[in-house]
Amino acid sequence: MPTALALALGGVLLAAGPASAAAPVTVTSPAPGSTYDNSAGLPQVVPITGTGLPAADDLVLTYDIGTDTPARALFSGTTHNDDGSFFVNANFGQLPPGETTVVADVSGADRQTGIVDPEVTPSTYSFELAVAPNPASPFTVTYPGTGTVVDTTTPVFTGTAQPGSTVTVTYGNKNLGNSTAGTGIADPAGNYSIPTTFLDLAPGSLGTGANVTQSNPDAQVGRLSVNFTFAQAPVPAIVPTVTATPREVTLDEAATTGVAIAATGFSPGEEVTTVVTDSAGTVVELADRELNYYADDNVGAYADTVVFADSVVADDYTITLTGVRSGIVLAVDVTVADEVVVLTPTPVITSPTEGQVLTGGTVVVSGTGPVGTGIVLTVADPSFLDGTATELPAEGHFYLTDAADPILVDDEGNWTVSVELLPGEYVTQAIAAELNADGSVDEAGGVSEFSNTVAFSLIAAAAAPSVVTPAAPVARPAGLAYTGTEATQGVVAAALMLLVGAGLLVATRRRRALSVTSAD
Repeated sequence: MPTALALALGGVLLAAGPASAAAPVTVTSPAPGSTYDNSAGLPQVVPITGTGLPAADDLVLTYDIGTDTPARALFSGTTHNDDGSFFVNANFGQLPPGETTVVADVSGADRQTGIVDPEVTPSTYSFELAVAPNPASPFTVTYPGTGTVVDTTTPVFTGTAQPGSTVTVTYGNKNLGNSTAGTGIADPAGNYSIPTTFLDLAPGSLGTGANVTQSNPDAQVGRLSVNFTFAQAPVPAIVPTVTATPREVTLDEAATTGVAIAATGFSPGEEVTTVVTDSAGTVVELADRELNYYADDNVGAYADTVVFADSVVADDYTITLTGVRSGIVLAVDVTVADEVVVLTPTPVITSPTEGQVLTGGTVVVSGTGPVGTGIVLTVADPSFLDGTATELPAEGHFYLTDAADPILVDDEGNWTVSVELLPGEYVTQAIAAELNADGSVDEAGGVSEFSNTVAFSLIAAAAAPSVVTPAAPVARPAGLAYTGTEATQGVVAAALMLLVGAGLLVATRRRRALSVTSAD
């Protein structure tokens, strides 16, 4: 029995043969000798499918890169399907520049140990790629480089690309879009040189860089971003300014025609908000502000008309403009008044000159002033006007123009008058006033600010002086002292005395300085 059993078992084992025979793996896609279209997506990645790989194995695939050591194509595990097929993504990114032929060795290895499976017969597998994973002329930007500070506003971009391909340089413009800085064609050697301009950058911007792309139906499409800045802005900065016209309006004008606002320095195309506050800092209501308002698309200039609500009251107001994107803040002050009296321009005394010594009994006083007005001139002893004298001016030491017969300013803006005076020290000053049709001072019209003050001396001539008929003494107004140039000075008090006595009112306009605040 033992001998017969042994013989029987031996016959069965011999008939069964080896447990499994070594066999090659079959790659079904890409099929051997075929061309795989890798132009879309990552050109170096190719999905590999096949059959014949044991379920316990990972595919092993190496490919020729022109060196003694082949490159690995697989960097992850293999997916096995229930039907015995497998799938894996292979990477052929180490092929030489311009190479599209893949020659690979295929085998298997235990997925746990990584030991080569002797049951898988190694085989050679080859196919073509539609485009080279590494172009023969790689797409590069050699200038400017990332981090470069470019010392010209018109840099020339250089680099390499697929021969004959179109290379385009674009950048983010002032309107948050894209503009083309320049375009060129790569030469047969794959080199390009493209002059550029960046005139669509926002004024004052040093830029953030550019995108460089190559495109051609026969070449891979590539895009490179280069981050650089300019040493000098391609478009000069525009100083932020704001003006209001007019600076003073009546209540009726404020609620009808309003105040025209003109500003510069905002970011082109950005939204600009308007807020108006009164002298207490309270925000006031405006008329017709339902829409959004924007600076222009080119240089960031802004124009608007601010119309107050019907409830506006007389006060000083601040109009504040704010750029929503740039953060720039500009402010200007305006006044809303019950009534505005426009004063005439200020006259100037040109002769005599300060400190001049004159001889004789006649002094010629002349100057310039607004055409069509009358000049009211005061010449007096300084002791009368500086507040130290207690008596009225002596005869021959005082002159005041008669408001009924003022000194007329001619068509060329000049005026002159001869004044008879006795020797002594004098101070003179003038005002300009609007006239009635008969040439007299308009008692309800505008009066200018006071002219310059001129001090001069008069000495007697060598010969006997002629008879001088001085002007009638005028009562000295109380409480007015000569201080030099301000509106309440004693030097002009006498000049205004007759006007005030006749009922002429002089309005003083409030003035506030233009206020501009910029935000970085």
